[in-house]
Amino acid sequence: MTLFEKHIDTIEIAVKAAYWMCFVAGFVLLFAGHMTVLMAIAIGVMWLSRATLRHIKETRTRWDDATAEELELRREQQHAHRERELRLQIRRLQRPEGRGDGP
Repeated sequence: MTLFEKHIDTIEIAVKAAYWMCFVAGFVLLFAGHMTVLMAIAIGVMWLSRATLRHIKETRTRWDDATAEELELRREQQHAHRERELRLQIRRLQRPEGRGDGP
């Protein structure tokens, strides 16, 4: 597991906060008439934030898919185990009562 994956929730919160702060700052700069480097930085941070949020979403989707596959495999294994146990019980019940009693 990478550092990104270990701290994905914290990163998501920080990225969302950065996105919205730059969004508000962008509007303030726009209405103030300051189309400067600060505006370009705000736009750049917003773009990087969206890219990071998209990567977080893809990672979580991958995790959800892996979890679903694991659950399905576990269900199949439990089903196979139950079938095996039932077969063993049936064999035990079908055995003659007098086993071990020789002539």
